[in-house]
Amino acid sequence: MNTRHNPGRALPTVLILVAAFAAGLGLWLLTQPFTAAGPEMKALTRYPTPRAVADFRLTRSDGRPLTRTDLQGHWSVFFFGFTNCPDICPSTLGVLKQVRAQLTQAGAADKVAIHFVSVDPQRDQPDVLGRYAAYYDPGFVAATGSDEELTRLTRSLGVLYVREPATNGQYSVDHSASIAVVDPQARLVGLFRPPLDAAAIGADLLTLANSN
Repeated sequence: MNTRHNPGRALPTVLILVAAFAAGLGLWLLTQPFTAAGPEMKALTRYPTPRAVADFRLTRSDGRPLTRTDLQGHWSVFFFGFTNCPDICPSTLGVLKQVRAQLTQAGAADKVAIHFVSVDPQRDQPDVLGRYAAYYDPGFVAATGSDEELTRLTRSLGVLYVREPATNGQYSVDHSASIAVVDPQARLVGLFRPPLDAAAIGADLLTLANSN
């Protein structure tokens, strides 16, 4: 989890508490014995059993909605960050760029959607977010939404973001550095956790994409 500083409004305390509880629950689930059937993974930490992603509604950088329905029929990965993130976000998106190149080379790019979701909607307006994501790969799906919708989705995916008041009218943003993996039935199956290895992640996603 990494701290970022940006101007804006603090996340309501109740959302912070809910998000913290959800992240703790996700970490607890990941420590339980593995029971889900599936191919051997190089980097993916799998949940004992897949769990349904909650309904949500975000807005893509091109203005179109992104909902749970859009996750059905293909594999999806989600990384949460923001455009002013100085280190973790650029490095993670760089890894995902390599992953998408690997998928493209294998003819599987259309089987895995890579999502970059901004947790700083106050600053990351659609045009800003779209340009930022396209710098890494035009095929990335960039989206954001209200704190209510973002919290619903992050809680469902077992990751966390928190804003806390700081000095000079600014606030800090902490966010998980893990990448969530969702199956074609819109169910969370696990996380890629740092340190991230592009080759291993790409191999795992190719295995999953070719398993259906």
